[in-house]
Amino acid sequence: MKTSPARHFGSFPLACLAGLLVVLAGSLPVTAQPMRDLVEAALDQKVAQKIEISERPIREALTALEKATGLHFELAPNALEGMPAGDQTRLSLVIADMSVRDALRRIFDGLGLALRVDNDKVIVEPAPVLDRLGRRLTIEEVGLLQKLAAGPWSSLKPEDFAIEFRLSPKGDPQKAFEQAMREGPAASALAKLEEVTQGMGALWVPKGHTIVIYGREEDVQQRLDRPLDLSYRKTPLDELLLELGKRIGITVHFQPGVLRNVDARERNVELVQRGISARQALELIMGSTGLVYEVVEDGIVVSMPPAGGAQPSADSEAGAKGKVVAILRVPVGTDGTTIDFLIREADLPAEFKDLFKQKMPQVIEILRQKAGSQ
Repeated sequence: MKTSPARHFGSFPLACLAGLLVVLAGSLPVTAQPMRDLVEAALDQKVAQKIEISERPIREALTALEKATGLHFELAPNALEGMPAGDQTRLSLVIADMSVRDALRRIFDGLGLALRVDNDKVIVEPAPVLDRLGRRLTIEEVGLLQKLAAGPWSSLKPEDFAIEFRLSPKGDPQKAFEQAMREGPAASALAKLEEVTQGMGALWVPKGHTIVIYGREEDVQQRLDRPLDLSYRKTPLDELLLELGKRIGITVHFQPGVLRNVDARERNVELVQRGISARQALELIMGSTGLVYEVVEDGIVVSMPPAGGAQPSADSEAGAKGKVVAILRVPVGTDGTTIDFLIREADLPAEFKDLFKQKMPQVIEILRQKAGSQ
């Protein structure tokens, strides 16, 4: 079947592994050889029988591959969220005469996906580049990833891509990058790009036909702006912050003793919001607890505001305006998209401040009654 470039994501050799797991399991004691090791061995087994899978949605293609190889694949939900057409992204495979792992790696590298063995399953999940991107790949970006995965850096043509550096010019990072990409073994351009940027203390993502190289703090800032649906009821403050960091892929550090300074009433948090960014959630939490946060290379540091000094939050002006007292959610367009505006104490006119103080106890009591009835 003829396929368009937008929907045809690879045709690589792979051999049939049907029955291999059964053979391995029968020849090795199960107690001495965990199932995970059997699956790892199956992935590395080179076989010769040809497999052809005509163009199908990604789930169907993996199901067909299961029947042909004897392996069990599981597609992580966040992997589908990054595909150009979601679960309708289509694969067309013709594979023979190489290891299963190598064949699938070549296919999935071009989609920003990675393989991980978990007990008896092969998990297909976002590779680091797709996790950093935090959104759906475009067709142009899939094309760029495929070119990077297909051969060494030296095989790429200047017209294939552009590079944008968003790093401090100190030390000439562009020159250091170009030199490092020319050195060492001729791995795939994709693997080399990951290795070199990591060595520079930087990160990269595709943006259309451009490779964007940027710093780790910028990565944290971008992750803080990812939308989330949150439902936390009477959750300990530290647990909530750690879980929030885990969901967006950052580390949350606590200044020693910081939580002891939070009023006992604020240590169990009620936070139920849809479509709120991690940054907005943090501002709500910081505003109600009197804490502040600062962005660092791998995440954020939660601390008390310095006595008599400026707050080290990502938004020092916001800290100076005091606690968040409300969120104004304004619809934009007709597709359900909204923008949230955080309202702080200093933003309220004098007459509303008095009204706020009068009504807040009533609002809290209503919330308590609703929470108790659930």
